Amino acid sequence: FNDEERARHEVYLTPSGDNTRLIARYKQSDELVPASHPEHPHLYMWDLDEKFYIVDDSWDSEKYGRIKHTAVVAGRPALSGGKAYFDKDGSIWGINYSSGHYRPTISAASMMYQWMKDRDFNVTALHWVGRKQWSTEDCKETDWDGIEVRGFDAE
Repeated sequence: FNDEERARHEVYLTPSGDNTRLIARYKQSDELVPASHPEHPHLYMWDLDEKFYIVDDSWDSEKYGRIKHTAVVAGRPALSGGKAYFDKDGSIWGINYSSGHYRPTISAASMMYQWMKDRDFNVTALHWVGRKQWSTEDCKETDWDGIEVRGFDAE
């Protein structure tokens, strides 16, 4: 994606009126992110500037080919990537960390969780789905004090 294409997929998150859901809208159009099919969630990227990008089913894969996480941020480093699940009201109900290229670690999930808490989002409003490869050992082996991402404190 070039900057213009990426901007069309940038979303912002807001809590629902009763704070039981987290609503995603496209920043340029203010339109709700459309519902995803449970077996075909939308692709997401969370870049180093803490911007979220969602590529939904409107992506013309026949014309442009299958979209990959690296395309969204033009191969640049990112905080996380994976799939996100949406209801018809634009609410995100689940997020996972399945990106074959970026392979987010358990610390990426922890940073996203803390980022949402810092914005007073209801972090229990969605399902947090880890990677099959993650285990308790990952938590023990992660150098939590060594995580240095701007704006995050690993304490």
